[in-house]
Amino acid sequence: MITNCQAALLELLKASLFGIKPDFPADTDWDAVYNEAEAQTVVALAAPAVPENYAAKWQVPAAQSTAQYMRNIFEQTKLTELFCSNGIPLVILKGAAAAVYYPKPQLRTMGDVDFLVREDDFETARALLQKSGYIYKGDYLDGRDYTYTKGGVIFELHHRYSDTEYNIEPALIRGMENAVTRTLGGQSFKMLPDFENGLVLLDHIRHHLHGGLGIRQMIDWAMFANAMLDDKSYAEHFLPLINGAGLVTFAETVTKMCKIYLGLPDTVTWCDGADAATAGILMEKVLNSGNFGRKTPYEYKPMLELSSDIKKHGVFRVLQKAGMANFGICRKYRFLGAFAWLFQAFRFIPRGITALFRGENFKKDIKSGGEEADLYIKLGLK
Repeated sequence: MITNCQAALLELLKASLFGIKPDFPADTDWDAVYNEAEAQTVVALAAPAVPENYAAKWQVPAAQSTAQYMRNIFEQTKLTELFCSNGIPLVILKGAAAAVYYPKPQLRTMGDVDFLVREDDFETARALLQKSGYIYKGDYLDGRDYTYTKGGVIFELHHRYSDTEYNIEPALIRGMENAVTRTLGGQSFKMLPDFENGLVLLDHIRHHLHGGLGIRQMIDWAMFANAMLDDKSYAEHFLPLINGAGLVTFAETVTKMCKIYLGLPDTVTWCDGADAATAGILMEKVLNSGNFGRKTPYEYKPMLELSSDIKKHGVFRVLQKAGMANFGICRKYRFLGAFAWLFQAFRFIPRGITALFRGENFKKDIKSGGEEADLYIKLGLK
């Protein structure tokens, strides 16, 4: 259920984004609303609509957010000039490439600067960053992004963006070949064409759905949909992209959620057939998570993960896949591969006993895992 302070925050955002007159709950606790906005990293965006009697608390953090926005744009420009002078094409992902759709881009809180280079340029790009004073901080061991810092800004270098299950890379490669130039704060940068850029924003929501999805990612999508996806543009240009990626139901539900809770105008009608109840569940998940899961730090719970996977994929498929991954002998000897599921089933027994002694609530975790799987299924996701 959406709380009063969360409802008040949504009213602030609708007012700031779309000029909708806010209707705050009568007993709104404005300190709680501020904490909610901070957890979602939307203080600067919500601040202009806060009632005057409560606005003072919001002003300093809002100004700090704008200062960080300016710092990111400045350092982003230095990065793009460096790569351009060395003949390495790049495009900015998310961040500034999302802010271009906002009515006041400077109010969007900036995190890191994500950028994509061609696969063939990746090692050259890494060497250039190293030589140019960018400090390498590591990667997430999945090959998607490599983290650097410089000038108080975090940079994420990508040579591919997709997760394995959702390969949108061909569209992004084509998009890089047709990159467009945009300007924010008087500074120019390259980004993907609008519809490929929108595909990244949508897939960013999907990527963080499991434990780290916040309202800022949803607002990025709402702003893009408002600017670019009238019914005709959606049908002619965007639907073919998301249909190939298996994201049609997901896109429709996310957009319906933005209409119901964030004030996305009724002129966007292509999502009207999406299930409103599922959109509500998604909104509650977003509000209860916070920006990148800030309100609910991720904790690995084996039974939750297992029950979710089984409901989505079936018992045999889950056990077989895990068995092939965990038992090298099944990969070495083909005839044993047929029994990988059995090896994995026996592997779960001691792990389950250990979890039981740790006091894990199996019943609660199994129920939560099932609910998460149900949401994925309703969203049309693998």
